[in-house]
This record gives sequence, C-alpha cells and structure tokens, in this order.
Amino acid sequence: MSTDSASASPRLSAPRRGVNGLLVRAWGGKDLRLLVLAREDVAERFVRLQVDLDGLLERDEVYPTYWLRLWFATPTGTGHQRAYTVVDPDTATGTGWLEFYLHPGIASDWARAAAPGDEIDATVLNGRDPLAHSPAHLLMVGDGASWPAIADTLRRTGELPVTALLQAHDPEDPQIMPLPERAGADARWLEPGADVVAGALEAFSSAPEGTSVMVALEGAPTRRLAGALRRELGLPKERVHALAYWKRS
Repeated sequence: MSTDSASASPRLSAPRRGVNGLLVRAWGGKDLRLLVLAREDVAERFVRLQVDLDGLLERDEVYPTYWLRLWFATPTGTGHQRAYTVVDPDTATGTGWLEFYLHPGIASDWARAAAPGDEIDATVLNGRDPLAHSPAHLLMVGDGASWPAIADTLRRTGELPVTALLQAHDPEDPQIMPLPERAGADARWLEPGADVVAGALEAFSSAPEGTSVMVALEGAPTRRLAGALRRELGLPKERVHALAYWKRS
C-alpha cells in the first residue's frame, strides 16, 4: 500500500548531537536535511520512504551501498544516529528511497509515523565503493539489515556476475524482502540458524579470480569472515569491503 498525502502536522527530527555529532563533523561529515515525499507500506514490519536528498545527487556519486547517517531524537532530545542505504537514487528528480525493517527502537518509531512533509537531519560519512576495483565477480554476504544495500546493488550492477547470500533471522524475511532476479546473479536466503560464514567461504572457494567480497553482517560474523578472507585466504584488503550493519546489544 502506498501513500503520498501530506502530513497534517509535519515533523522535524533535528536533535542535539552532542559528542557524537562533534566526532562525525571532525571526521568530515557533511550535513543534509531530507524531506519525506511519499511512503510505501510494503508489509507490517517493512516501510519505504521516498525522500528529497537535498542536492546530494548533484554533488556526489551515490554508488550502490551508499548510506547516510540519520539523526533521531531520544525522549530527552539528544541525537541517536542510525545508517540507512540510499536506494534507487534518481538524478533527474534528486530523490531516493530509504527502507526500514521495523522493530522496537527510536529509528523504527520515527519511520512508523513518517509522512510526506516530515523532515530529518542526515550526515554523509561513507565507506568504500565495493565496485571501485572493477571486480570480475562480486560476492555479497549479509542479512535483513543489509538487504537494502544488497538488493539495490543487484538492481544497479547490470550484468556483473554476483553471488549474494543472506542469513534469514525470521522465516518471513525472504517474503518481506525478496531478492531481485537477473541474469548472472545467484542470490538466495539461507535458513535461520544456518552458518552464513561457512556458506560464504564455500562460495568464495569456487569464485573466479578477481572476485571482491562485500561483508555486511552483524559485528561478530563480519569480523570473523573478513579476517578469514584476508588472513587465511590472502585476499587483498582492497577486495574485501567489510562493514558491520548492526551490533547485538
């Protein structure tokens, strides 16, 4: 179900950022203010928001997996940041989509109530483009948190051979977050409880020379898989793009 009706009382999420804000600015973060244009309620626990990207697409190359830090307000008014992938960027309109897998938390609470007209502060402080070294093949390993980045990469990489393994944490994940199908791509969900690190290492063992790997899991398996690729298998660091997409509390 989609809606693009204007919000009766537009909200602005522009909290005090405190020490985190100072650190992000010191690291070179650049600020934006995003305007919500439309929302799509894809499933009970999944919502997409179309946003005006405040001129970002005119200034920067928004490659697949490009993400923004969004600033959400806690009950005390201080800033709480979370990173979200810019999906389906449209240079003609200056817009893109943000996708939220809803669960308890401040960011999901904001997304549940988000409506056209709402605004939220964001900061650009990005990682590396996994396609920068023109890989012969791309292996992506993630889960529901990194699904937006992986699905968007599948849609935007043309005929680049891709293998994508995603670990389901809920049996409904594959239905809520289907993987795009295209020629040259082997993309699949692993059942809850499956050892995604072992599966990724097995997939890499049969991958062609020149393969790059994008690791986008929870913190511990991200470190474990990235370490095995670099130290045990000798994959050059420029071919391993590892970023923990979430962390267990």
